[in-house]
Amino acid sequence: MVRSIPVALHFSRYRAFKEEVRLPIAPLTLILGKNGSGKSVLTRLPVLIAGGIDTAAISPLSLIAGGVSHASRYEDLVHQRSAQPFMLGAEIAVDDTRIIFRTTLRHVVETHSLAYEQFELFKDDAILLRLSISSPEEIGKDCASFRFHFDGEDKGLCKVKFSGLFPSKIEEYPDVEGRVMGYRKGFEQAFGGPAYLGPFRSEASSSGRVPQQGVRALGPRGEGALDILGDDSLRGDGSTTRLVEEWFDTAMQGNRVVLALASGIPRLLVRDPQRNVEVDLSETGAGFAQVLPIAVQVLSAKNEKLFSPISIVEQPELHLHPGAHGALADLFVSATADPDVITKFVCETHSEQFVTRVRRRIAEGAIDHNDVLIISVAHQSEAGGEIDPVRIIPIDTYGNTETWPVGVFDEAFDDLIALREASVVKDEAPLRAD
Repeated sequence: MVRSIPVALHFSRYRAFKEEVRLPIAPLTLILGKNGSGKSVLTRLPVLIAGGIDTAAISPLSLIAGGVSHASRYEDLVHQRSAQPFMLGAEIAVDDTRIIFRTTLRHVVETHSLAYEQFELFKDDAILLRLSISSPEEIGKDCASFRFHFDGEDKGLCKVKFSGLFPSKIEEYPDVEGRVMGYRKGFEQAFGGPAYLGPFRSEASSSGRVPQQGVRALGPRGEGALDILGDDSLRGDGSTTRLVEEWFDTAMQGNRVVLALASGIPRLLVRDPQRNVEVDLSETGAGFAQVLPIAVQVLSAKNEKLFSPISIVEQPELHLHPGAHGALADLFVSATADPDVITKFVCETHSEQFVTRVRRRIAEGAIDHNDVLIISVAHQSEAGGEIDPVRIIPIDTYGNTETWPVGVFDEAFDDLIALREASVVKDEAPLRAD
């Protein structure tokens, strides 16, 4: 069976990003940027677009696609909340062929809704289909008149109905309609159902009930992690649970997570190697609980128990001691380097240790440099220099980068220089008389 592979996202006039951007998705994509730069917007964009690709979608976009809050109002999606249209799209690879769709939407102030202006479908670099709204009066209609171009030929006007980000009905052209549906299914295979974990994850150590059967998603806060482990141990072969327990044992200096089952009800314990006792996960602080859903998500993909084409984590290092950030990075490196894992991983991180460990593993040959991409949001190469909304930073085979955003991970070095200068000033100051 030929699989559709997610390749890139396309957007323009979306949120903080005015110009058109093609955002590639590598097997492991790291997104960096200062607070307020818009990096979380990009990190969550696959979830928003996936909601519009879904064949069950009705409206162009859902503000709560994937259980994630993307905005309070539709106009918040438009750059500077202007009256101008904005574009969202995606790119997939099917064998050696690239397929791209781009949908242009406009916010309708009077109805607080989104309306369709244009839909484009490309095969490699050639335009295959273009639907453009025929007149301003047609904007917002349920079945509107569009100028129809197909395979290089102007077909005139036709009535078109949309669902999500794709046309679902092209009157008088059922053959074209069928081809569009086929491409849509390819995009749904490549982007549908992305696994997303937000920055604040569930800390529950027990659900107080037996685990649900056949759980296939963690939820945006990782609230399904306990159900997945419980179901795996109670009704499956327990392999994912063992992988999670072993990873904690290795990565967290012997603090092994243990899943206990009492009358079928799962409870998570942490073995304290210093005191040789097991304590409830809720009594260990936030770090272990925050990283548990991440370990479950990545190791389930590696163990082929859960599948999502794209796995997204915001701030995986949250509440973890910096000494554990490298072990967490190794978890993603191991999964990315595994040829049997087809999931692509996207991590938005503030951790220097996380990024440095990935670069080190590239230099050591544990992961191919072509499989890792760093995306710098609101990038500045030098202080006071021009701001690039999105900069793609490739990494060479030695783990080196050709550029680096100023002010990102500079703090420790800057503080060290200031400390040295302050010490010199003190040494040179005259001693006070007693």
